[in-house]
Amino acid sequence: MNPIQLKARLETLGPATQVEIVDLTGTEDHYQAQIVSPAFEGKMMIEQHRMVFKLVQAEVDSGEVHALTLKTYTPEQYIKAKSKH
Repeated sequence: MNPIQLKARLETLGPATQVEIVDLTGTEDHYQAQIVSPAFEGKMMIEQHRMVFKLVQAEVDSGEVHALTLKTYTPEQYIKAKSKH
């Protein structure tokens, strides 16, 4: 799964979902994803991460995606996080 495919898959979380993907090793199997989505509203971080992993579980199980580090935010959380930096 290349970064473009991963980004497209994660964007299926819902309308207005914004995804940034970083290939951490250049091998297209170790990624970091930053996801900002209204779909995360009212969900704890663990629930947000479960929502994401559900979308790529087959690739994780097969080893096609070996590692996926997540940073998940609601739009409001993202605005607050950006204002701190």
